[in-house]
Amino acid sequence: MKTLIRSLALAGSLLLLLPSYVMAQASDREAVDQVMQTFMRAYPTADNALARQVFRSDGVMIGYSAARGSGLATRTGEQFAEGFNGKPAANEAQRKRSYEIVDMAQNLAAVRVTLDYPGWDGVDYVVLLKTDGKWMIMSKSWTGQARP
Repeated sequence: MKTLIRSLALAGSLLLLLPSYVMAQASDREAVDQVMQTFMRAYPTADNALARQVFRSDGVMIGYSAARGSGLATRTGEQFAEGFNGKPAANEAQRKRSYEIVDMAQNLAAVRVTLDYPGWDGVDYVVLLKTDGKWMIMSKSWTGQARP
């Protein structure tokens, strides 16, 4: 009987903790979503302040596409943000971007970004890291292909 009572007490305690765990996950997911919304706004505005706000300066951007040359493209987060020069791409109105948070684990999140640009289909994987209570982009890896 004592074992049953202890088991029920333990189960009850765990159930009481579950809402706070779920709430923490939900608030982290919302925070990641906010970072990604800011990141997505940096593109049509070409605003490097927005990019710097969400991309760690010591982060990294790595990409490869045969359509863009044979070399691997790498930049620091700071160099990546500098590429937002205040002048949106000429065909920005035709560019479409969407994202999906595909995984979250403690202080790490992975987001898939789909790019549908005139003449270009691309995929980015963005990894966010939560440090000192703040979610920021740590890395962005991309690939893509030209299309007619």
